[in-house]
Amino acid sequence: MDMNNFSPIYWSAPYQREVVAKIIGINNNEVQVDKALFYPSGGGQLSDLGIIVYQQQEVKVVGIEKREDGNWLQIDPVGNSILEEGIEVLLKLDWDRRYSFMKSHSSQHLISHVLKRLFDVETLKANFDDEKIDIEISRNLSEAEILEVLQESNRLINEGAEVISIIVDKEEYKRKYRDVARGKISNENKVRLIQLGEGEGYDLTCCGGVHIKNLSEIKGVFLDSFKGISLKFFINKHGIDSLNKQRILMINLEDVTAKRGEKLVEMLVNKLNESKILHEGNLRLLKMIFSEIASRSQEINGKKMVFLNLPEIDRQTLQAAARELEKEFFIVVLGRNAILYFISTNEKLSAKEINDKIIEKTGSKGGGNKGFAQVNVKNIEDPLELVKEVLTMFNY
Repeated sequence: MDMNNFSPIYWSAPYQREVVAKIIGINNNEVQVDKALFYPSGGGQLSDLGIIVYQQQEVKVVGIEKREDGNWLQIDPVGNSILEEGIEVLLKLDWDRRYSFMKSHSSQHLISHVLKRLFDVETLKANFDDEKIDIEISRNLSEAEILEVLQESNRLINEGAEVISIIVDKEEYKRKYRDVARGKISNENKVRLIQLGEGEGYDLTCCGGVHIKNLSEIKGVFLDSFKGISLKFFINKHGIDSLNKQRILMINLEDVTAKRGEKLVEMLVNKLNESKILHEGNLRLLKMIFSEIASRSQEINGKKMVFLNLPEIDRQTLQAAARELEKEFFIVVLGRNAILYFISTNEKLSAKEINDKIIEKTGSKGGGNKGFAQVNVKNIEDPLELVKEVLTMFNY
């Protein structure tokens, strides 16, 4: 596929939910088609999911990867034998997921625009999930400044500013847009820019993601939490529901506080002490397990692996105990609240790399680094077996 003059459907028609396409390449559990309906993961946004329909049979699309020769659809091995090069198939998006990401991504552009315009604050990093946005910014903000950002963002949403997609070649981008666009400079042959609003004060930035047509589709932006340079937001119905739950909790807390006074304080202190004792007990247990870790290991592709199901273990306890681990181990722990943790003391095996592959295959949320990573596997039937399956695919 010639990528130099290629303009994907997810740029030109992000609301299109299906298309007939031809399979032009097959590589094990991956296929390439001649039309780019599905958005690949990148820029803080997870990939689209969907199905391939052929002769009334369906094959799940579980991820999309962008490469130099085009986008490759990663498919569920179950049923993929019906696909072959040269046939025409129907591609169908998981529309609810796509539309949620369109709103989240456009909301992030809006918030980043307002941050820059009001306080000259840059957005350093952004990630999106189902009606959720996590961003890191260039400096701390006060509560008053964050409130002003939210007020201005929601004002622009209520006004219904247009979200305009601009697709140009490299030369036109250099000549007309490079010096006025916010964010990173693009080196692509085809450059896609997103403009929020028209007239004085509009925002322009290079972006290959999926976006809505008008900011009014978002309904609203709501603060979830902020700590240092990290800000978390909800949008749309998710944000309204979250605010209502928080308000009900506060009303109940106000009622309990008014009735119990000092007894409430005593109860909270006791609960904190109980939690501390439980944490210390879990830490001792985990250190004991880790001290005998060699006896629990198995080999996959010649590397030592340990798989543990510890439903009462949390991140803090794991990280404290992991400091005493031997070298050359890769440990997978299914812990509290269906969080899957990866701990690596093996220089050649990255916890983040395996974690990213699980996120790519499942669409779950997570993150981490080379030595420690985590992912939410609440909706995965057998997460430890899934990890073993992924590990067998790696060539270390």
